[in-house]
Amino acid sequence: MKTETKVLGIILLVTVALLLGFVFFLGKSSNSSNNISSEVLQIDYSKGQRIGSDSAKVRLVEFSDFQCPACRSAEPYIKQVISSYGDNVQFIYRHFPLPQHQFGKKTAYLAEAAGEQGKFWQMHEKIFETQDSWSKMSGSDADSYFLKLAKELEIDESKAKEAMEGDVYKTKIDEDIAEGRKLRINSTPTFFLNGKKLNLQSFADLNTIVGEELKK
Repeated sequence: MKTETKVLGIILLVTVALLLGFVFFLGKSSNSSNNISSEVLQIDYSKGQRIGSDSAKVRLVEFSDFQCPACRSAEPYIKQVISSYGDNVQFIYRHFPLPQHQFGKKTAYLAEAAGEQGKFWQMHEKIFETQDSWSKMSGSDADSYFLKLAKELEIDESKAKEAMEGDVYKTKIDEDIAEGRKLRINSTPTFFLNGKKLNLQSFADLNTIVGEELKK
């Protein structure tokens, strides 16, 4: 009787272990597949600021808001992807300033003004790096701060001021917003990999997902 009990106990333990392993495997597979949508969406790749060649095997598109803390948090992981895969990946930045962010559009205008002088990415980095400072300011103080950033990068201050005050780049930003809405974006940052929307559990997953796409 004792022997039978031991055998039954061993069988039970083995069964439980197998079930737990199966559940873990399913969960792992599910998490991996949930990272990227199966639907390929039509994205206008002719728009946006880009790093990398149009012939790159992988295109990573981000719709972002300069006043969004999560967008700032994603920056190191985007840099890691660009550094890891070089010419095999093209990164495209699109604007999607959220209506609740007072300076979302203004910083987008400022970055585009810098882009006209070949310094979009330098301004892009400075805006994100200083987000904690200017996001807490009043309107006039923030404007002065943004002009200070332009001066530091040797951007024409009069053109930067005109861009922020006169909506020089309003049409361009509005086109990004319109496409974002068409793609059913409701939060930032939102990423698309070769037209497929990413559902990231962590920005750290970006590098792995891009690497897997390159293997296909």
